[in-house]
Amino acid sequence: MDIFSETDGVDLIRLRYSLHRINEMLKSGHFKKIPIHLAFGHEAVAVGVDRTMALGDVLCVSHRNAAFNLVRSKSLESVLGHYRMVARQDRVAHMASMNLVDDNTGIVYASSILGNNLAVAAGIAMHRKLVERAGIVFVATGDGALEEGVFWETLIFARSHALGLIVVIENNDCSMSSSILERRSPVDLSLVCAGLGVNYHAANGALLPAIKSVLSRARVNAVSGQPAVVELNISNFCQHAGPTPGWPGDPRRIALEDGLLFGNDPGDPLVHLHKAIGTDEFDRLADLVIRDSSH
Repeated sequence: MDIFSETDGVDLIRLRYSLHRINEMLKSGHFKKIPIHLAFGHEAVAVGVDRTMALGDVLCVSHRNAAFNLVRSKSLESVLGHYRMVARQDRVAHMASMNLVDDNTGIVYASSILGNNLAVAAGIAMHRKLVERAGIVFVATGDGALEEGVFWETLIFARSHALGLIVVIENNDCSMSSSILERRSPVDLSLVCAGLGVNYHAANGALLPAIKSVLSRARVNAVSGQPAVVELNISNFCQHAGPTPGWPGDPRRIALEDGLLFGNDPGDPLVHLHKAIGTDEFDRLADLVIRDSSH
C-alpha cells in the first residue's frame, strides 16, 4: 500500500486547490496578458521535491514554476501578489510570471528560456563546491529541454566536476502542444545517463511516495558528488499556459465546481491519494484546506 502522511495529503490537496483558484481567476479574465503556466497533474513532483530538500539545498525552476512556488511558500496569496504586481507593469514585464522566485522558499532561480535554468543550476553547484558550501542543487525541467544542447552539456559538466546536482525531468510528453513522437525520436535517458556515468532514477510522477523514494536516493548520490537525473512520467491536464478551458470548443474542462479530482484518472496524483487514505479522510483534509484558505 502506498503510504501518505497527513502532511502529504494536506500539501497535495492545498496545491491542487490553489491551482484551481488561479485557473478560475484566469477563466474570469484576470491576468490576461500574463502567461501563467499551471501544473494540474504535476502536484506530486512539486510536493516530492519540497519533501526531499534539506536545509541549505536550493531549487532552480523553469517557466512552469507556479506549483513549486505554491508548495514551497505554502501561500497562494504570496503568489497572487506577484501576479498582481506584474499585471500593473507594462508589457515588457509580463514575462515575469515565468520568472517567479518567491521569497524564503529555497527557489533561487527561474527562467522563461527553455533549458536555461540547467546551466545556471550547474554554475551554482560548481560555486558551492569551490567554496565548500553545504547543500545540493535541484533543477526542474521538462522533456522538451532534452532537445536543447544545454541539457547534455550540463550533465557532462556536472559529472566531470562531481557536482551535487539533481536534474528532475517532468516528462509529460508535451512541449508546447506537441508530443515526443510528433517532434523527435524517443530518448532512453537511462542509457544516456549510463553512457555519461550519471546516476539515473525513474518513478511514476503521479505517485508521491515513489517520487519521495527516488528523490531521496538521488540526493544521497548528489551529496557524495555524483550528479543524478530523476525522470518522472506525468500527465498534464491543463493547457500549456493560461486557463483551461481556454477557448470556445476546447474539449478539456477544469472547473473547481467539478471537485478536486479529475474523475478516476490514474495520471492524477490526487486519485492515488484518495485511494490510499479513503473518501472520509480525503474529504476531511479537503475541508481543512478549504477552511484554512478562506481565512
